[in-house]
Amino acid sequence: MRSDHTRPVSRPMQLVLLFVLIAVLGLIVAEITFQVTKIDRAFTFVTVYSVLVVAYLASRFTLGLWYRPPIDCGYRPTVAVVVPAYNEGESVERTIEACLAQDYPPELLQVIVVDDGSTDDTWSRIARMAQANPTRVRVQSLVGNQGKRAAMLHGARCTDSEIVVFVDSDSEPAPDGIAKIVQSFADRRVGAASGLTHARNPDVNALTRMQAARYLLSFQLLKAAESVVGAVTCCSGCFSAYRRSAIEPLLDEWSHQRFLGVACTYGDDRALTNRVIRAGHRSLYHSGAVAVTDVPETWSTFFRQQLRWKKSWVREGPILLSHLWRSRPLAFPFMVIAVVVGFLSPVIAVASLVVAPSLWGQIPFVYAAGLVTVAIAYAVYHRSVVADGRWGWSMAATAFYLGFSFQILWAMVRVRDGRWGTRSA
Repeated sequence: MRSDHTRPVSRPMQLVLLFVLIAVLGLIVAEITFQVTKIDRAFTFVTVYSVLVVAYLASRFTLGLWYRPPIDCGYRPTVAVVVPAYNEGESVERTIEACLAQDYPPELLQVIVVDDGSTDDTWSRIARMAQANPTRVRVQSLVGNQGKRAAMLHGARCTDSEIVVFVDSDSEPAPDGIAKIVQSFADRRVGAASGLTHARNPDVNALTRMQAARYLLSFQLLKAAESVVGAVTCCSGCFSAYRRSAIEPLLDEWSHQRFLGVACTYGDDRALTNRVIRAGHRSLYHSGAVAVTDVPETWSTFFRQQLRWKKSWVREGPILLSHLWRSRPLAFPFMVIAVVVGFLSPVIAVASLVVAPSLWGQIPFVYAAGLVTVAIAYAVYHRSVVADGRWGWSMAATAFYLGFSFQILWAMVRVRDGRWGTRSA
């Protein structure tokens, strides 16, 4: 697995991206003009939404062009890799092997695997790995299935290493992944860092291809833009790192988090990142710290995963806004837009594609043209950072995930449901 899967955006591609961005702006201005000049003002709120969308897209592309990964200054702190596992079997062995194969001084790196009451052969597999590597692998077993957050907490408290790296049990960091991600912490202001995660199984079907394209955009564009202002809002559980001294005072509150009277059992990564930012630390993204993970291959598994992620966003988004204006003020306006747009997206889609045509006979040309232009912008960006032949799936994913935005409504209804959804029992 190579960590140079991506490349910096070239100057010609920057110009192309600027051109696409101007095209998006032109379409939005056209829609605003149409909305303001027509007699019927019933869809004035669509105008406001359009302004918010173009402001958000402009900020992501603009800040993304300024992004640079942390410089490798040879920083080598002690590191503990915590791997929470539940009914993972063979995949957890691959994860442990990848962690042991790191190009990092062995005396500075330990691997802690926490079995969360698995009912398959996960425990026997990780015990065998520990027996083969007694000085480098520590294993812990929880009594019964207590949840991923409990396993992460237990692992983090089993070490005094300077940096705690969390790796999902179905993920694998590249050989230089840990050496790179820890460079983020050479800056003492940094409390958390996210690596770049790719889909390990991108070419199984159309669903995995769209997810692979979306992963690239989510990290290389959205997290990169957030990193410029020091506020990556979710250090992904697939592969992320935290300064132990930054999270130690937060672990009790995080592990016992409740929302609407119910214990929080999902969104562990977003919730922990949220608290790190609130405590005044910076959170960064390192595009050179690469990992791979399995993405859902079936529609039912994908639906449940996305529902869990959206429930986490519904809960943590407003919480983040409650302190971001103070903790990272430069990021606050953009996060406000992201939250508002996220909640309004399904409403605007229905208004533009269903209500306006059926009640007033309006053809949603500008809305459709704007969607196509955004899809092209994402595809061009995809092609500019990686030559994997999947840039076309970036366009398809734009429309697909827009349709999936309606799931946010169901997530709001089910936000108190703590069931995991995709964990096999």
